[in-house]
Amino acid sequence: MTKKIYTSCTLDCPDGCGIIAHVDNGRVVKLEGHPDHEFTKGYLCAKTYRFPKRLYSPERQLHPLKRANGSIDSPWVPIGWDEALDLVADRIRRFKAETGSLSIMHYQRTGSWGVTKKLNHRFWNLMGGVTTPSGSLCSGAARAGQKLDFGIRLGHDPSDIVNSKLVLLWGRNPLATNLHLVPLLKTVSEQGGRVILVDPVKSESATICDRHVQPRVATDASFALALAKIVLEEGLEDKDYIERHTDGFAKFRTLVDSHSLQSLSDRCGLAIDELRELAREYATTKPASIQLGWGLNKYKSSAEIFRCVDALAALCGQIGIPGAGVTHGYDTQRLFDKTIEASDRAEFHRTIPEPLLGRGLLEASDPPIRMMFVNGGNPVNQSPNSNLVAKALAQLDFVVVVDSFLTDTTDYAHVFLPTTTFLEEEDALVSWGHNILGGVNPAIDPVGESRSDLWIVQQLADRLGIGEEMAGTPREWLRQIMSPMQAKGVTVDALLQGPIRCPVAPLIPFADKKFPTKSGRFEFITEIEVEQRKDPAFPLTLVTNFSKKWLLSQMTETEHPKLATVRVGADWAANHGIENGRQMRLRSAVGELVVEVQVDPRVGKEMVIMAVGTWMKRGGGVNILTEDIMTNFGEMAAYGETRVLLEPLEPALAAATRGLDLQMTT
Repeated sequence: MTKKIYTSCTLDCPDGCGIIAHVDNGRVVKLEGHPDHEFTKGYLCAKTYRFPKRLYSPERQLHPLKRANGSIDSPWVPIGWDEALDLVADRIRRFKAETGSLSIMHYQRTGSWGVTKKLNHRFWNLMGGVTTPSGSLCSGAARAGQKLDFGIRLGHDPSDIVNSKLVLLWGRNPLATNLHLVPLLKTVSEQGGRVILVDPVKSESATICDRHVQPRVATDASFALALAKIVLEEGLEDKDYIERHTDGFAKFRTLVDSHSLQSLSDRCGLAIDELRELAREYATTKPASIQLGWGLNKYKSSAEIFRCVDALAALCGQIGIPGAGVTHGYDTQRLFDKTIEASDRAEFHRTIPEPLLGRGLLEASDPPIRMMFVNGGNPVNQSPNSNLVAKALAQLDFVVVVDSFLTDTTDYAHVFLPTTTFLEEEDALVSWGHNILGGVNPAIDPVGESRSDLWIVQQLADRLGIGEEMAGTPREWLRQIMSPMQAKGVTVDALLQGPIRCPVAPLIPFADKKFPTKSGRFEFITEIEVEQRKDPAFPLTLVTNFSKKWLLSQMTETEHPKLATVRVGADWAANHGIENGRQMRLRSAVGELVVEVQVDPRVGKEMVIMAVGTWMKRGGGVNILTEDIMTNFGEMAAYGETRVLLEPLEPALAAATRGLDLQMTT
């Protein structure tokens, strides 16, 4: 008999779907959407529907592994859990005794948004504190920028978008990465509202929009300032809102006045008439919502870009009213009891900015990093300047990776510990893309010998003398971590029965016009550098996007494309003699890849697009190309600062042939 079990998808995605897992004889045979989930409403994305294939993939590693002779150049061999855990505990004990706990780095990313993953931090804090990453590979600049403006990054509830008369999808592509937003956007259109895509690429989402505005890549600050300048020149600003609820307007106006409209138009590549049309529509249509995407978050001045967009909204009084606002993400940390992480027990503290991971590992001293423990992440593949990160990991004494598959990072590991998926765990989900809390129930027992992250650190804790302080079932820990929610009437037991709306998340942020800023008001940006980075040797801006087919680097080898592909615009291709399907070399200041070029008329000028996540070991890995540059605020990886060159393979092959001939002659 088939059982139906409620759970939630904890993958790193804004939709955080509610799921009904169909289980037959202890095996997941199908996933479907939970019909009562307010946001995901009974359907899933294609990635989630396919997840059982990943769960039972023959490529999934189901047993602990170690290197045959201890070297990363030697093959993996299966071992038992006791041997694996004893080995890891011994190394932790040894490095802590010999060079101090800061010689160990704990690297954790968001491969799972399960709430209990926070207990990994507790374990390392109880060990006295280790080196950890700071900053972000995802949304650090956005958080930093909106915190300066609003006091907190806090978007409108997705359901509020149906109150909008105008929606600007600014650098956001929901058809590919935020599928459950699409019906809400269609409702706006059905009600007579307009949806406008603002993107240097005419993405899939253009098909559900009334209009596409195509600024030049990486010029969002100039574009936003141009709109603000027109609003001010034509007297369309909301003077009452500015006077009563904002701070720093005079200095913001000085900033706007320091740029001519023509110069801003030239930078963003849009005609002044087109800019005027959009500025007037946004300023005079209330309410109007801006839905920001992640592309804006990848430049050195990304925090300032977000602030310019926020300033445009405040200028027009589009803050704190239904159907308006500037929405990017949500502050999830306010929902947890942070004391469970035991940060007060960490005697030692050191961080390495995540965007500079390779450099940080190589340059760390007093003490140098000797061991790295990785869970929930694939830093070699996902970090900027991947080759440098790989070089840094290769020089460490001992690397442990907790994962389900042998990733690019596991190529530099000495021990592999197989972890469970959300279908094999009890946990909870607090989404960063909506306000519905989810329960995570195990649909099946762990496949093979895979074990949860919590079980792994509890076993290590037992071996290292802190077992009692890590002991507890997942549900017991969930009750502690989510005690602030319990105080608001949401119990863990109820959450594991079905999705529940977060009781402290506002539908309309700042509706009371109170902001947790220094002034208590919205605070305008007063300075920004709007000039793009340019390098004549590398004329194209590299844009990294998310694939519809896989999530970040989570694919199997059988799903992997035969050759990494990139897209360029038709104008660039025509001007440089590039034919569709041609293999070329894509080169940056730090690396190069052989790619197949797809000529796509939807792609804007002076840019090349490549999806994130293809594997380095299979000839992919876009971050081989990205430079390790950090944003001005928020310690975010500025992937979009990378400039690249597409060049024929032939000269490189000819040079290699000449070198071979020379060697043969000598």
